[in-house]
Amino acid sequence: MEEVYKLYREVFSYICREEETLREIIGHDSNIRIEKRNDGHELIAVSLIRKNTILLLVVREDYRRQGIGSHLLRESEDIIREQGYNKVVLGVGDDYLMPGVPTSKRYFPAEHENLYHFLNTEASDFFERRGYKHSWHDSNCFDMRMSLKDFPNESPNVGDTINGCHYKWANKSDVEGIIKCVQEAEEDFVKYYRNPDLYVSNDHERVLVAIVNHEIVGTLIVGFETEGKGQGCVGCTTVKPSQRGRHIGVNMVMIGTRSLKDAGLDTATLSYTYSGLDHMYGYSGYQICTYYMMGEKYLTFGK
Repeated sequence: MEEVYKLYREVFSYICREEETLREIIGHDSNIRIEKRNDGHELIAVSLIRKNTILLLVVREDYRRQGIGSHLLRESEDIIREQGYNKVVLGVGDDYLMPGVPTSKRYFPAEHENLYHFLNTEASDFFERRGYKHSWHDSNCFDMRMSLKDFPNESPNVGDTINGCHYKWANKSDVEGIIKCVQEAEEDFVKYYRNPDLYVSNDHERVLVAIVNHEIVGTLIVGFETEGKGQGCVGCTTVKPSQRGRHIGVNMVMIGTRSLKDAGLDTATLSYTYSGLDHMYGYSGYQICTYYMMGEKYLTFGK
């Protein structure tokens, strides 16, 4: 597990995921691992499979273009086929090390783009040549980031009331209202908001809520160095459908981002988001730094 973790970090150092989470996923008992080592027994390539998902397929840079990646992919597809699955998914299954295949390729129109200079289409091209397609038919998937030195000091703050909406840190007494809000706005996020650690005063991770007439109408998770030293993050933004169009989401992101700057952090990120939200997060200064190919391929059986 340690070797796989080190190889992942070597190649994907720019992807923001908490170390503890990565180690837990890499070491999961259900994973099937295919590896390639050099003559010195160093790990140079690996594929991690769980059910029908390839969580990771990576070849160390100095060993690429030798057919190693192609061989690992064929073996991975064979294993998934032998388990009875008719489709391979790249990235997100029961969990994920990264949402999909990192790429500079934009599949649909986007705004507020400032990609990492080293990104290219090499990885997405590799999979597309082998029959994989981007599965989000009307949307990009991407990460965003910003330098907090560029974030304005005069932005709204925790405790402010803007156009009749009050913004504050949540506590345990707010959980019921938070879950109700999230269920209406984005059901998939409920599992994250059930984490009890979010509702105790700490310097690690907290929930910002928006309140109108004593009702929680918006939520945002704010993380302080959860993904790495000097880095903050915001995510899982929700706004009740009845309250949309009032810039509540934008205000929460602005307030959450200011709290990261006030904490002395250098950069702010948000991960695994999708087309449309580049517009909302762009108001606060976030820019797209990485796209992901959300790859899928249907398998054939028999000879």
